Amino acid sequence: MKLSVLQENLAKGLATVGRSVASRAQLPVLSNILLATDKGRLKLSATNLETGINHWLGAKIEKEGTLSVPAKILTEFVSSLPPEKVNLEAKDNNLLVDCGQYQAEFNGLDATEFPKIPSLKSKAEISFATTSLVKAINQVAFAAAQDEGRPVLTGVLLLVRGKELILVATDGYRLSLKKLPTTKGVAESKELKKGLIMPSRTLTELARTVGGTETEKEIGLAITQEANQAIFSSPETEIISRLIEGKYPDFEKIIPEKGKTKIIVDVAELTRAVKVAAIFAREAANIVRFQIDQKGLEITANTAQVGRNIARIEAKVSGEKSKIAFNSRYLLDLLATVDSEEINLELAGALNPGVFTLKNEPSFLHIIMPVRVQE
Repeated sequence: MKLSVLQENLAKGLATVGRSVASRAQLPVLSNILLATDKGRLKLSATNLETGINHWLGAKIEKEGTLSVPAKILTEFVSSLPPEKVNLEAKDNNLLVDCGQYQAEFNGLDATEFPKIPSLKSKAEISFATTSLVKAINQVAFAAAQDEGRPVLTGVLLLVRGKELILVATDGYRLSLKKLPTTKGVAESKELKKGLIMPSRTLTELARTVGGTETEKEIGLAITQEANQAIFSSPETEIISRLIEGKYPDFEKIIPEKGKTKIIVDVAELTRAVKVAAIFAREAANIVRFQIDQKGLEITANTAQVGRNIARIEAKVSGEKSKIAFNSRYLLDLLATVDSEEINLELAGALNPGVFTLKNEPSFLHIIMPVRVQE
């Protein structure tokens, strides 16, 4: 293998695939990135056996070949190079790197030892608009569970219902739901009609990888024949992930009916008040209390060792007086994703879930379970 590539493009590509390199690799080769020539381009690949990434770069190829090289040290070296042309050459399982005044040699491993990562051979039949899918992922994926105790809850459900694609995530204490209009390929997908559970980490990585592009592109989705892996594809990148097997909870049963109290609050004011309350709530299981009356919303937190705080913010209130307690971390996670000046909160009592919606975005809904507190 012998080729040349621009330092800026190579550094960006290595950083992209590097996020899929195993942090605690059981096999040495899983700490590597695979470099391969592919139809006049340089292909970079990495996998942790749950998620894999293929990324293509424009390159001047002089000699075809493949080689796997330790990811961390190669990425650090290339990112430190000046913005010039980088020459790469494989010799006896070693990679020679030459850029201006800098030369290095890396010990590699034979490419045959690297795990095979699936790749699309033709255009995906299912496609999504990048901007809308990335936004939906950012509004939903954070609500998935981090604990592997119930694997299905670590995933995001993608489900087609009628003319809508629904994304849902829940960890048992909160639920986030977003609806998108279906395109032709999405609406006709048998897999999406049954429902696919994608690891939330994969979708978050997808959003991070393709979300920074300035131009609107489509993201393709293909399911492998074994139906146990999904391949998301953009023109330069593929993200491959295993699917999570199991039955997802009936999320529609979790969504409560209309509440007795409705408030509309400024997002910036609410965020500030919750952040302040969270300082006092740290030593008390992150519990913050909401008290709602016709004057507005009062947010309090208290800890025996620290003290107590009270913040009163304006709110448009309709219905009954109400009080409820939430985990401040869940509130701040939600508010960090809101792209709106105001947020709606609907309550049906201190022991029923709080339902958050956005006036300008009826396709989004978020539920947070209350915390039971002693008066």
